[in-house]
Amino acid sequence: MAKQEVQDKVMTASEAVKKFLSDGEQVAIGNFLQSSPFALILEIIRQKKRNLTLWSTSLIEEADLMIAGGCLKRIVTAFSFRAGGINFGNEFDRALKEKRIEVEDYSNYAVLAMLMAGAMGHSFMQIPIGLKYTDIFRSRSFMGENKFKEMDCPFTGKRVLLVPAVNPDVAIVHVQRVDVYGNAQLWGALGTAKWASLACKKIIVSAEEIVDHEIVKSSPHHTIIPSFRVNAVVLEPWGAHPSEVQGYYDLDALFRGMLLAMDASHDSIRHFLYEWVYNLENREEYIKHYVERFGRVYLEMLKAKPYYSSPVNYGSSFRKTMQLENTK
Repeated sequence: MAKQEVQDKVMTASEAVKKFLSDGEQVAIGNFLQSSPFALILEIIRQKKRNLTLWSTSLIEEADLMIAGGCLKRIVTAFSFRAGGINFGNEFDRALKEKRIEVEDYSNYAVLAMLMAGAMGHSFMQIPIGLKYTDIFRSRSFMGENKFKEMDCPFTGKRVLLVPAVNPDVAIVHVQRVDVYGNAQLWGALGTAKWASLACKKIIVSAEEIVDHEIVKSSPHHTIIPSFRVNAVVLEPWGAHPSEVQGYYDLDALFRGMLLAMDASHDSIRHFLYEWVYNLENREEYIKHYVERFGRVYLEMLKAKPYYSSPVNYGSSFRKTMQLENTK
């Protein structure tokens, strides 16, 4: 692979978001509740991207922050954590009631099925028929009649329920490690990271580490996204904070609690954005500000202690079988 190609993949979060995500596009969050690509999400907010459609199987505070930043027009999801409940609410609920956003509600598997279909080049995917008897089927937003379709199974004649394939414009995903070519490796709870990423036309990968290609080759089973599909590689230690990354750091429950408490009003969540997004240039400044506010000791306490899996033997004779046969 040419040296210029290698250099083109590695860039900052600012450069990646500016180059590969435009206003009005559809963006998919690859990770599912863990290893969330917060550095990339906050960079999208910092750059004030507008009129985006967000795809994610489940959300905690990601959508609330992007809504407060004025980034989202539409959301397709199965779940968004509502810490404030009916008494305090959150930005997601406020925006929905004030009609600042449109939301299409699916089940977790239905969202995954749409992304899987898109990744595999299908036009639709069958899902369990039981969803037809729920409010998810009956209540429709911007997807309208294309939210679900029904047909007779050509093999059994039974009625089956279908969802359309989707191919969002850009995937943002955070992984433990990646090489300079873009081979992205994730382990632990994988969620929908693979299919959400592969369904998209462009992929931005942030990672805790950029490692030598030989390390990637030694554990190929961890590679969920191949290099030829990746557009940008971003080195971003602590890039998923406050969510956890298996083998690197734990969930920062206190920080998340503070964030969710500030989500109780529009003014306070906007204050969070000014302190943690707009007034900071990048993730490095974010971590520096965190240490100033809460101390390095607490940050260090979040770091994971080593707990290695058993090695796997990928060995063979490595002989050139055909060459030996030709010499007989």
